[in-house]
Amino acid sequence: MTHPFAILGVGPDANDEEIRQAYLRLVREFPPERDPQRFQVVREAYDAVENQRKRLAYRLFATPEVDLTPLLLACLQGGKSQRPGTNDWLELLRKELKEHRFIGDS
Repeated sequence: MTHPFAILGVGPDANDEEIRQAYLRLVREFPPERDPQRFQVVREAYDAVENQRKRLAYRLFATPEVDLTPLLLACLQGGKSQRPGTNDWLELLRKELKEHRFIGDS
């Protein structure tokens, strides 16, 4: 799949509402009855990044060009990331890891 953020026409830091609005705009532009292939591409992009949890999974597992080592180390050490805009992701990752019992409370 091509980068879902590019398909939706939003930046990688877009929030749920910005992604939803972009998706709805594209669905109006390419409705499934008129352009089913394009609609499918848009739908897959939206499904990949529609909420913060899916964006985290996408960044962790579908974007090998991103070096997540500093973010993961910060998560495991209970600290903050030095990368701008990543601390929300860090908190979500920490929550996911705790939920699945990969790490304990710090």
